[in-house]
Amino acid sequence: MATMILTGRLGRDAELKEFGGKKCLKYSVAYDVGYGAKKETVWVSCSMWGDRGEKLSQYLKKGAMVEVVGTPSVRAYEKDGVAKASLDLNVSDLKLHGGGAKQSSDDSDNIPF
Repeated sequence: MATMILTGRLGRDAELKEFGGKKCLKYSVAYDVGYGAKKETVWVSCSMWGDRGEKLSQYLKKGAMVEVVGTPSVRAYEKDGVAKASLDLNVSDLKLHGGGAKQSSDDSDNIPF
């Protein structure tokens, strides 16, 4: 069995979905490879099943830095007649490293000057 450890930023807010009565948290993590003009962004589609995903959903917002550990797989698909592939990760562990959208429940944080 292969294990992948990845640190990157969330591309959008995580989405909680239900498949066959089981809850699954879906999100994408991006990381950069290379430097300068040769720098490319790699996207990994992540899935976290069960109660942990449901509880973490409120914290996984666009731009948040995360470290994920899980089992990788590659999925082939076709879009607009073009063959493509997706790197997927079934997440077993997740660490939050901060960043992302900040939510304020107190208007005193918005002091106009």
